[in-house]
Amino acid sequence: MNGFLNDRTRLYLGIFFVIASIGFFIYGWMERSVGNPFNQIWMLAIIILMGGMVHLQKIGGSRKKSRPKDE
Repeated sequence: MNGFLNDRTRLYLGIFFVIASIGFFIYGWMERSVGNPFNQIWMLAIIILMGGMVHLQKIGGSRKKSRPKDE
């Protein structure tokens, strides 16, 4: 699956996940202010944020591997 996603796709997907996690966190905050004591939406926001961070980290990892070893 690593060959399927190039760096640009990973960047867009990572940014989308980070923005979506912020949106879910805000939605969870609104639900909490209504009176729900714990919200599973916050856990979803954390998982989506971690997924976005993984995609953004893989962009940096693939660039290090392509560097020539003579340097």
